[in-house]
Amino acid sequence: MMIRINLLPVRKKVQREMGRQILALFALVLIGAGVGNFFWYSDRDGVVQKQAEALNSTRTRIADLDKTIGEVKNINTRKTEVEKKLAVLDELRRGRSGPVRMLDALSTSFPKKAWIKTFVEERGNVKVTGSAVSHDDVAELMRNLNGMVWTPKGIGRLVEQRKEAKTSRVELVAAEATIEEFPVGDIKPFFNNVDLKSTAQQPAKANGEPSTVDFDISLTANYAI
Repeated sequence: MMIRINLLPVRKKVQREMGRQILALFALVLIGAGVGNFFWYSDRDGVVQKQAEALNSTRTRIADLDKTIGEVKNINTRKTEVEKKLAVLDELRRGRSGPVRMLDALSTSFPKKAWIKTFVEERGNVKVTGSAVSHDDVAELMRNLNGMVWTPKGIGRLVEQRKEAKTSRVELVAAEATIEEFPVGDIKPFFNNVDLKSTAQQPAKANGEPSTVDFDISLTANYAI
C-alpha cells in the first residue's frame, strides 16, 4: 500500500513567500527609483538655479554697460556741441580779424609807384583795379601778391620755398626786413589764384603828368588766418 503526501499547502506557502519577495523587490526598485529621481531633480534644479543666477548677473552687467554707453554717448554729444560752438567762435574771430589782415597784406604788397583805384570783394573773391608808373611796378605787385604770407610772427614775404623742403624762408614785414625760416605748415598765403586780367598803357597828360599803366587784377583772399 502506497502512502500519499499532500504537498499542496507547501506549494502555496512557497508561492506566497515568493510573492512577498517579489513585492519587496518591486518596492525596493520603486524606492530606489524615487530616491534616484529625487537626487537627479535636485541636481538639475541646482544647475537651473546657477544658470538663472548667471543670467541675472549677465542682465545686470548689460544694464550697467547700457548705462555706461548712454553716459559716453551723452559725453560725445556734449563734446560735439562744444566743438561746434568753438568752431563758430573761431569763425567769428577769423571773420573779425581776417579782413583787417588781408587789407594790411594788400596794402603792403603795393609798390611805392603803384596805387589802387577800385577794390571790390564778394565772398572772398577780390577784384582790384589800379595804376602804376611802369610795367615793372605791375610785375613787382604780382610777385608781392603771390608771395604775401602769414606767419606766427606776422605778415611776411615768401623769399624761398624749395620743393619738398620742410621749411621756407620768409622776410618779415614788421621786423626790419628780417629773414627767418618757418615750417611749411606754419605759413599761410594771403592770396590765391592771383590773375592779371589786363594792362593798358596810358599816355602822358597835357599837364605834364607822366604816362601810367592801368591794371585789372582778380584774386581770392584767405580769411582763415
